[in-house]
Amino acid sequence: MKRTTNKYEAPYTVFFARARSVDILSSIAEGKSEYDSLQKVTELMREAATLLGENAAGKRFNQFTILLDILRYLVQWANAIRSAEIDPDRYLRAAKQLGKDLSRTIENDPGARQMCRVLSMVNEVAEVETLSEIARLLLFLPLPLPILIEPPVSRITRITYPTKVDPGKKDIPEVSVAFVSFSLNNASFADPHTIEPYTLHDLAVEARVSRWPEGAEKLVLDVVSVEPPDIYKLPTFIFTKPDGTPPYSLREVGRMLLHVPQAFFSRPLEFSYRARFLPEDPGAQVTVEGQRHLHIQTYDPEVNPQTGFREVDFRLNTIRQEARSYSGVRDKELGSFLIALGGIGRIAGQAIQDNLFPGTWSERQFQAKVKELLRSDPKIGSELEEHPHAAGGITDLSFRKIRIELKASGETYLTIDKSLEFSNQPTQYVVGSDRRFGILCVLDHSPKRVAPGAVANDIALQPMWPPENNGAGDPILLGVVIVRGNLARPSDLSR
Repeated sequence: MKRTTNKYEAPYTVFFARARSVDILSSIAEGKSEYDSLQKVTELMREAATLLGENAAGKRFNQFTILLDILRYLVQWANAIRSAEIDPDRYLRAAKQLGKDLSRTIENDPGARQMCRVLSMVNEVAEVETLSEIARLLLFLPLPLPILIEPPVSRITRITYPTKVDPGKKDIPEVSVAFVSFSLNNASFADPHTIEPYTLHDLAVEARVSRWPEGAEKLVLDVVSVEPPDIYKLPTFIFTKPDGTPPYSLREVGRMLLHVPQAFFSRPLEFSYRARFLPEDPGAQVTVEGQRHLHIQTYDPEVNPQTGFREVDFRLNTIRQEARSYSGVRDKELGSFLIALGGIGRIAGQAIQDNLFPGTWSERQFQAKVKELLRSDPKIGSELEEHPHAAGGITDLSFRKIRIELKASGETYLTIDKSLEFSNQPTQYVVGSDRRFGILCVLDHSPKRVAPGAVANDIALQPMWPPENNGAGDPILLGVVIVRGNLARPSDLSR
């Protein structure tokens, strides 16, 4: 028996497909075959991608479906090897080719980094035991929450099984679903989003409501939080019953105000939006899906400066958020790393402002100057060590076992990517010190014929993945800072 998927079922189909994929991937990660179940969930995920349409969520779900197809070929390959089939590698070749096709579409997508890690592992598959690790990576691969779901452009069918109906059983009230997304000052709300305190901001919400119960006159979205109530003011959104047929698209803008700046190392503030219909009725239930949790960081470099350079402070704030996205990062070590990186970043800012390193410099001269400047930083001071031993070698500088490697380069204008040719040495020092963070600081004393860019462009966080892990596991996180020296006089650049 076949049926047509109704557009109002789209939200449930998408979430059901994702839930089923988690179940199957968990089983494969534990070493089970699950080929038939994987084939079914792949088709279900393909249906979900079709229902989502051509928006960002739909494209990502479609890419995830291709990854499931690749895994399905790999499971076939493993089963063929175990049953001694003729030419089992045909499945492996198909998986790798499908992976190459997908990699061409996502190689320049910054949001597909983890998908690229999966494809890299697929390309290196040689043993069937690797399948469990690939399934584990797919299991923890994030997918966007669909906010606006378009009706399907064609009829998608799936097999359903009849269920027994109890004629004496009362109908269960249908639950309305409100898919929400937020924007701040006309920009998509980040996770977390950094804002200035003591300033009014426009917080807008877009809601897609699956149904509107009879008797309900208004839909209310209000905020709940464990934060002290006197430090924030977030808007309550109230919608009157719209005309037309479901699903309903609603939008409202309110004012948001945070009354206090946070300490630099504190965790983001957390808020959640809930929904209810008015007048309240036990039979008119509504659940909020999508971007219902908001994480907000209030930071003002003028109130709580870290380096004295505004652009450097904002870059440190971004790096802190990025570092916390990796598993196993400890706040204490991250705090020490940010203090040391802030000290180096301050030197990079001062070097551009005052041409701190004119002419050419040797690494020994550069290290002596950096040591002098870092020691004068009251946050670092006497805790800065010179030449401690680590990993069978001697490091340049160290702060609370955060190893700092210093290099000097004068051949050509240096970029972050080019500076990574020096990354292996500090990475080994970090590993040998039982740490996750390290710093590589390179002085670019090449002759300058153009003006340098913003100092924020010269500070980055670079994850270092061991080649044999194919992007799996926990990376070493290397802070990379380029210090610009040998600057031209501004008047010379006009000639």
